[in-house]
Amino acid sequence: MSSERRAACAPGAACPRAIPAAKGRGAGREAWLERLAALPLPQAPVIVDGGANKGNVTARLLTTFPGARVEAFEPQPRLARKLAKRFAGDARVRVHALALGEAPATLTLSVMNRPTLSSLLPPTGIRDKYAGQALSIAQTIDVPVARLDAVLDRADVIKLDLQGYELPALRGATVLLGGVSAIVAETARTPLYAGQALLPELEAFLGEFGFTLDGVYECFRDGDGRIVSGDALFRRA
Repeated sequence: MSSERRAACAPGAACPRAIPAAKGRGAGREAWLERLAALPLPQAPVIVDGGANKGNVTARLLTTFPGARVEAFEPQPRLARKLAKRFAGDARVRVHALALGEAPATLTLSVMNRPTLSSLLPPTGIRDKYAGQALSIAQTIDVPVARLDAVLDRADVIKLDLQGYELPALRGATVLLGGVSAIVAETARTPLYAGQALLPELEAFLGEFGFTLDGVYECFRDGDGRIVSGDALFRRA
């Protein structure tokens, strides 16, 4: 954490904390996880890892919360298979080859040549975020979408890294939100994908369910030092 500088925030302001000083993202990876571990959570929490990708965050969650059960969601079939293989035999992890959304459906996923940037929304500003890198849609695939509260009956922590689809996923979790202690959602200051909800919209929606913004961590800065995106941590007020 010494490689980060912290920005002071006015009360109630949706401004960043734990901002890496360097361009890009890397310093203080999963800084929100350290903060999450300091919050009051059940001893054996049920944690949702939405957009689990290769499972690196799932692994860090299990290290931080050894007694946790992680429900990992990944819509890309190839990555979901790798996830299942990686955590085979670990009863703490259950892999769901699903996208999360507001309603059950089959939607088209744009798989980027950088798979971690794949989204159910058309890529727009993401190319500006990674200016100078050749980003393209490698393929499109139809994937099943489910409401989180139709799959699970309990969640203590929800982490969402869905490339702009975080708000629809939260709208599909409203039955669960009353029992959730903390939410981590990737967010942006300007849309990186067409139709992406920005931080004020996430904050307003979750405020209706008793959540307050704790901070924005692991911020990505552009070449001019402007904050582009980060991981917003919400906790129950």
